[in-house]
Amino acid sequence: MPEKKKSSSSRKKKESGPLAAAGLVAFYENYKSKVEISPTALIITSVVISAIVIMARFIVH
Repeated sequence: MPEKKKSSSSRKKKESGPLAAAGLVAFYENYKSKVEISPTALIITSVVISAIVIMARFIVH
């Protein structure tokens, strides 16, 4: 039986990194979040929450 040649145009092998091989592929979609928070507000909120946690640890111990 003669061997059939696979056309390279029908099956192109993509070179992929280890993350793609492990199934961890980045997926990007144009998505508009309903809740938007500025970076400054996020930093201030995280600092306040951190301060509350630190003060609570001093009160308990």
